[in-house]
Amino acid sequence: MIETYWDILDNSENISMVGEGIHPIVQKILIHKGITDIEEMNEFLSSKPQRTYDPFLMKNMGEVVDVVIDHIQKGKSIWVYGDYDVDGVASIAVLMDFLKRFTSNLHYYIPLRAEEGYGLNCEAIEDIKKQGADLIITVDCGSTSVKEVQLAKDLGMEIIVTDHHNLSDTVPDCLILNPKQGDCNYPFKLLCGCGIAFKLAQGVQKKLNAPKSYLNDLLDVVALATVADVVPLIDENRTLLKYGLKKMTNCTRPGLKGLIRALELEGKDITTSHIGFILGPHFNASGRIDDARAGVELLLEGDTKKINSLIRHLVACNHERKTIQDKGLELCKAKVEQNYLEDLFLVVDSEGTHEGVIGIIAGKIRDRYYKPTLIVTEGHEEGIMKGSGRSIDGMDIYEELKNCADLFIKFGGHKNACGFSIEKDKLEILRRRLNEQAKVVREESPEVFVKSIKVYAELKPSELTESLLQELERIEPYGMGNEKPQFLLSCLKVDNSPQVVAMGKKQEHLKLKGLSQKWNEKIPVHAVGFGMADLYIQQLHCPEEVDIVGFPRINEWNGYRNMQFMISDVKASNR
Repeated sequence: MIETYWDILDNSENISMVGEGIHPIVQKILIHKGITDIEEMNEFLSSKPQRTYDPFLMKNMGEVVDVVIDHIQKGKSIWVYGDYDVDGVASIAVLMDFLKRFTSNLHYYIPLRAEEGYGLNCEAIEDIKKQGADLIITVDCGSTSVKEVQLAKDLGMEIIVTDHHNLSDTVPDCLILNPKQGDCNYPFKLLCGCGIAFKLAQGVQKKLNAPKSYLNDLLDVVALATVADVVPLIDENRTLLKYGLKKMTNCTRPGLKGLIRALELEGKDITTSHIGFILGPHFNASGRIDDARAGVELLLEGDTKKINSLIRHLVACNHERKTIQDKGLELCKAKVEQNYLEDLFLVVDSEGTHEGVIGIIAGKIRDRYYKPTLIVTEGHEEGIMKGSGRSIDGMDIYEELKNCADLFIKFGGHKNACGFSIEKDKLEILRRRLNEQAKVVREESPEVFVKSIKVYAELKPSELTESLLQELERIEPYGMGNEKPQFLLSCLKVDNSPQVVAMGKKQEHLKLKGLSQKWNEKIPVHAVGFGMADLYIQQLHCPEEVDIVGFPRINEWNGYRNMQFMISDVKASNR
């Protein structure tokens, strides 16, 4: 069982309320998020946020815009080179959709995951040159591609890198748009790759005094990438996402609208959950299993017949992805249980699992054991392992891998996720060194390896109302950096027989009903915890009085509505 710590934030009534018209619980949540100024609160809660920045504050933006406009005006061949995940696919679509307003000499290149791997590669650059390219603009990649950038220049092409990943000590010798550059004064450093591409489009639009509608038309794609790439949903990301979600809800992009309809989301207000768990995975699946071009084409296509064909392809790829992923996940879970339970840093060979799903598996293994995790598989080249990693809060996985840089053929990423390639015979050395590093981290900061749940307030059953839910909706969209606030319901006395609390086809889900013994209220609480029956029955041994942490929602089924509390964690009451 993962050790969890409930970080119960100050719930006193003495917190100074700073704004009228904002629910007290909402104000407390914002204060705990560090938002204490009334203007900041109103901006955060606004349905029409204004927080965005002049693109020309980003280092090199002026020079980059001039180069792009010069190539447009001279009719030169421009190529957009991107990654095969959702962020890369969306980044390509944003620049292609925008730049086509100004030039027809426009092309894109997206590598095949299995054969070419992440980022720029020399063979692709040579091929692009043979097709007459004058300028390459990378999106969502290139920050560490020193050799590849030099090759492009040696071949007589100009190249611009736009990216959001961490830079190495040695950077490519070209114009770079990346707010993470040490001397970049751009106020917000956490845009996704598509966000950077959008800022470039914004710079060109400003310089050419083009219609702002050209930018507004891109916001649905920016929203897709911002959620799918799991960047913090704060500051400028929050602004772009709020407008982008409105654009997606009233979608006019033919391909995206068709996919929304096919996935039975039409007529619904599109949320971050719809993107993260339904739409995003379908775009990702094509790049994981087949060719990511299908995702780009769907975002750019206008022909109904072609769109329907592309949608069928993405749905089929996603189904295949799930099947492969589930098989690989079970294999990796078994290996951890048999061999690595005592490891602090999990490094697991998935034995030939398709490399397109190892990142997802890494995330699920990380969540199950709450340890930083690398999943590897043998790549296209014999003896070379491809790997993908996901980290826990408080451990920068990029920096941990950087300390082992001598072992890798190639690696990159950021604090939460990474990708790499390594010779198979060096895998055990990597495992040993990463575990040694993790032990040092645990000695210095043991709390890093304890999953922490921030509890923003304790609620009485009488406070679980539709009115409160409407107020909490103002804090959306939820996601990384703006996680859904968790609430405590304490001393809930429940009917705790296993036959009552377990539900679902496999009896894996938990349902609780009871009265709080802490408050003088006779209001029953209905609570559900997906996948949590084993925790309550086998690990906690069915305590009859519990404290639960979670979030309220309205459950609608068969014309019936009731308030339901979605459980994130449960513990036996110790009063």
